[in-house]
Amino acid sequence: MAYQKLSPVALIAAVQKNIEAGTQLKCYDVVPTNAESPFYYAEVVRIRPLNSKTMFRDVYSVAIHCIAEESPSSVGVYNLIENLQSALSEDITLPEPFELVTQTDNGVQTIKTDETGEKHAIVNFDFMVCYGFICKI
Repeated sequence: MAYQKLSPVALIAAVQKNIEAGTQLKCYDVVPTNAESPFYYAEVVRIRPLNSKTMFRDVYSVAIHCIAEESPSSVGVYNLIENLQSALSEDITLPEPFELVTQTDNGVQTIKTDETGEKHAIVNFDFMVCYGFICKI
């Protein structure tokens, strides 16, 4: 019997739901042309298996981009980071039959100024998802 793994689309949808509910800002999976900042952008950057003796598990690494309004100050991007981390302090909700095992904030990876003058931070999160149990007969 083969188990179905969680779709990256379903994972990003769950992440977007928490971010939008917790920050009141839009979280895109594809940024529209001329999107008005501030906003978030989430993308799956890695999926790796991490099975245990009893569970089939995958770890999804998600990079969340925080795009602040154009400003010479970094306060706007710091506020976006703080609000993002607060929004994702609540566990995401996955569709049945998947189970969220852990949700880990890996911290800020980088902060830079884009060519548009907007401050841009990347915050990484790992989501460990169980998609089946190992049974020995």
